[in-house]
Amino acid sequence: MRKLLEKYYNINYYCTYRLLFFIFNRMLNPFYWLSLSKWNNRYINRCISIDKRQEAAGMDKGINGTICIWATHTPCIISFWMLCLVCLACIKIFKVGLLSILDMVFGNIFLCVLLFAVIVLSLYYANHIFLFKHDKYRKYFAEFDKKKRYLLYYGIYVVSLVVQLATFYLLLSGV
Repeated sequence: MRKLLEKYYNINYYCTYRLLFFIFNRMLNPFYWLSLSKWNNRYINRCISIDKRQEAAGMDKGINGTICIWATHTPCIISFWMLCLVCLACIKIFKVGLLSILDMVFGNIFLCVLLFAVIVLSLYYANHIFLFKHDKYRKYFAEFDKKKRYLLYYGIYVVSLVVQLATFYLLLSGV
């Protein structure tokens, strides 16, 4: 089960990273678009070569560090989603109103700080164990690039996003 969960986290992280890389380093980058056409202008060619050098300098073993940090939001949302699933199950099992729980937690500063600490620790633990311990995400990135089953990966990514949104909606509709 842990390997399956690890693969799930890495598929979501991989898809988020690839989408962000494509959007910010390809679609919104004017130097990339200028490099595709055959310009015979030394100024434009110099700007394109500077941009390529900056992109290469920002890479660490083929992975862009800035986009890697942005993509970390997805595993955090997945961990938060799992906490919401636990809350939703407890609310349904114990027949407790969500507003009464929120009123109790936010009415007491100690419980509010304790809840915040539990959420942050669970997010850190999940990201460390499933992604960043011994750079597991690099191995998974290489495996995913080698297998090239993009339809499966992005299918899992989209279904995951739909299920997460549905769960958040169910949790908030009880308010």
